[in-house]
Amino acid sequence: MLALALTGAAQQQTTQQKEQTTQETSKTGTAPVGFATGTKCTKTGTYKAENKFMKVIIVVAEGEEFPPFVDGEKTTWYVLTPTKGSFDAVKVSADSN
Repeated sequence: MLALALTGAAQQQTTQQKEQTTQETSKTGTAPVGFATGTKCTKTGTYKAENKFMKVIIVVAEGEEFPPFVDGEKTTWYVLTPTKGSFDAVKVSADSN
């Protein structure tokens, strides 16, 4: 299992993905499916959970149980769907502090 905590630009991109998912969901009339802590994963993939302080992204293999959040509390894990995105490269000179 791989876990990542997101901050800054990565968190903003995840928020944009969440907004896009919400918009797509409202068009289709279905809600995203979540998996509670302790349930068995039905498909290997990347999943996310969040609380008011952070977002966590993990990779879970089929058959594994979804873990509790990093603070030990039960949570719901949602499939992280890939979106087409871009980023702007920032060029910084070596002597700038």
